[in-house]
Amino acid sequence: MMIQYAVFKTSLIIMALVTIVSSSILASDYPREKSFFVMDGSCCGGEETDPHAVHGIETETGAFVLSGKMIDQSGMEDGFVIKIPRSLPDEKIFLNEEEEFNLDWFVKLGNVNKRDGINASVFSEGSIFAGGYMQNQRGFIDGYLVKLDERSGDIIWDRSFPSNKKNREGAIESIIRTSDNGILVAGVRNSEKGTLEGFKSYGNPVSGTAYVMYFSEHQIYSEIAPEKPIWEVEIKGALSVKHLAEVSDSPGYILAMHADGESAEAKVLKISTFGEFEWELDVPEHGELTAIVATRKGYFLSGHKEDQSGGIDASISMISHSGKFVWNKTFGNPTGGDLIFSGLDSGNRKLIYDECWGITQFRDGLVLACGTGIEECVELNDNLLLICEDDPRTTWRSYLVHTDFSGNLVWQRASSFIFDDDEDEDVPSTASEWVFTTASGDLASVVDLDFGMGIEVLK
Repeated sequence: MMIQYAVFKTSLIIMALVTIVSSSILASDYPREKSFFVMDGSCCGGEETDPHAVHGIETETGAFVLSGKMIDQSGMEDGFVIKIPRSLPDEKIFLNEEEEFNLDWFVKLGNVNKRDGINASVFSEGSIFAGGYMQNQRGFIDGYLVKLDERSGDIIWDRSFPSNKKNREGAIESIIRTSDNGILVAGVRNSEKGTLEGFKSYGNPVSGTAYVMYFSEHQIYSEIAPEKPIWEVEIKGALSVKHLAEVSDSPGYILAMHADGESAEAKVLKISTFGEFEWELDVPEHGELTAIVATRKGYFLSGHKEDQSGGIDASISMISHSGKFVWNKTFGNPTGGDLIFSGLDSGNRKLIYDECWGITQFRDGLVLACGTGIEECVELNDNLLLICEDDPRTTWRSYLVHTDFSGNLVWQRASSFIFDDDEDEDVPSTASEWVFTTASGDLASVVDLDFGMGIEVLK
């Protein structure tokens, strides 16, 4: 889901204390809120920038690093990376640039009147490596890789990687650290100009070719940006590598992609540590594939797909280590809550979208990061239009789904960011954009809000 840009009243933000409204708890062993750090544009150059984080990581010191994009002064987009320190208390607080204690640093990456963004980052040996896209002076979008000092946020080096076809566009969508201390970056290249609509919850590219690049430890720890990767591969029949992971069952990497065509059909590819293709699997049962996690049990996919009524359900699938489809399960339409969600029963499934963008291994299974709500009330018959307009689900909620390794539901949690003294109509739309498990075993959910972004930590 892409939440529409909005600006909340500064007075409300300054005085606000926050609560989380949780619903649909199906088991007693579910995570409870530990902390919730929230930011509007005042953290990042101005209230109207509306920072939208789509990815998050933890450093070895326990700090959080979020990345995404925001609105620049020309109305276009800049990428950003922001670091939130470990020293913050376990409570709900607003973060802004005026309070020096609560932000380590913020880095804007981009140029005025250009389309720029950061899609993912990874921590390694005192550095943050972030990947995304940068629009060049000729107006074409290139893949972009930057190395930041983890302590200061200073740029050590950066480099753009143009498509290998003239006048085409590309971007990095995913980046991981490898076991040999290198990095693997992946995304899309050779897209027709103007068709590279975005990534993560902003949308999917509609043309281009998926690719992977590997950079060695020697290359990335140099003070000079690498000229080219050690090796790279292109994957025909796939538009973009949405996400990737290193596997433990055998040396290599697993790639989550969506296939060529308007259907965004899921495709999974296993490659060796040298980029050699080992097996490939189409997964039409899954729907749109957004992320993947590799475990000792197998590979698990997150995403969403259209249900029989026309709505969208959260989707999780299992693939065996040998590349065989095992199962697909769907979830959605969570009920209950407080304030506008008080007593909320099941809604009309035709209207409700449950869209998932991340997945992590957590305790005894997997957790999906999703948003749940009604996209818009348009092009409906009169009776359905009235139902839609009166449904509080037009305000989106963050939606986390925890399953075991067999796909059985353990718990699900729908929550919304709420000001303590707000009326029902002031509840902003909230959606989980990414999720990861911390070194201490907590669950960290990166959320998008009407007015900014946040990270909720659950224990």
